[in-house]
Amino acid sequence: MGMFDEAYSEWPQRWSEEKFDQADFPLFIALTHPDADAGELELVTDWHVALWFVDDLFLPLYRRDHDRESAAAQVERLMLHLPLDGLPRPLSPGNPVERAFADLWTGTAATMSPLWRDRFISSVRRFLDGVLWELEHVDRAVTDLIEYLGARRDFGGLQFTAVLMEHAMGELRPNVLRLREFRTAVDAFVDAVSLHNDIVSHDREVDEGTVGNNGVEVAGKALGLDRRDAAAVVDDLLTARVDTLAGAPAAVPPEAVRFVASLQEALAGSYLWHERSGPFGRTTASPLGGPRGLGASAAYAFRRSGRAHRTVRT
Repeated sequence: MGMFDEAYSEWPQRWSEEKFDQADFPLFIALTHPDADAGELELVTDWHVALWFVDDLFLPLYRRDHDRESAAAQVERLMLHLPLDGLPRPLSPGNPVERAFADLWTGTAATMSPLWRDRFISSVRRFLDGVLWELEHVDRAVTDLIEYLGARRDFGGLQFTAVLMEHAMGELRPNVLRLREFRTAVDAFVDAVSLHNDIVSHDREVDEGTVGNNGVEVAGKALGLDRRDAAAVVDDLLTARVDTLAGAPAAVPPEAVRFVASLQEALAGSYLWHERSGPFGRTTASPLGGPRGLGASAAYAFRRSGRAHRTVRT
């Protein structure tokens, strides 16, 4: 798609070919989607790489000139490549993400109902709007932890991950999607992955100057805590969300149990990915602790059998 073209040489070093290989995104998808076949793994990997690229694109590209107008225009341009009918459009993609969206969407949408496509498109839009929120607040970070947690569900992109997970399993019926118990399970998954990432990526984001949108930083400012105590607060929130997800299979209807079990597997897989690959320097030595310190409460929280298993936090 051109992600390593010279035109993007000023982007973060982690999008060099070397850093990209070290991140091992295929490993992430294999660990978080252990039952998917080869074709599905390739599709899901490509979508996640495209959105990761977006996540790393907006801050360095638009923050320099505080150009939110151009960033918003780029979001609108990206959404043009995801038409509801799933049919190709006579558009000429102008950057790697537009090329990726155009390349992936037609094949992805082919097996989806119109309602499912709408949810998929809405999840991408939610992520992109969250990235715009992150851009708006990176230099004037929020100090309200509740506001941050609400926004974090968007710019982390995990809502998209949950919707995409259905592609390998089959579409869930609208009456299931509307259930409070089901929405609670998805939110718990999103929060757990996002908060864990905040803990293990804190030092890297300090170095990059983007730590204002990190839950550890927000908790510290909101509650007047030092970094370690703030990380402990976030870890407690994370553990509570893991507990919620652990109990979710008993609360959702039978047809959603397999999907919730897949969320549990994806959470455990995300932890293993951080531990094994150290993507983007997220698991380097840190006073906050890595996957075996703070934030480790869910590292092996779920067995393949679906039974919850609590680990002791250090």
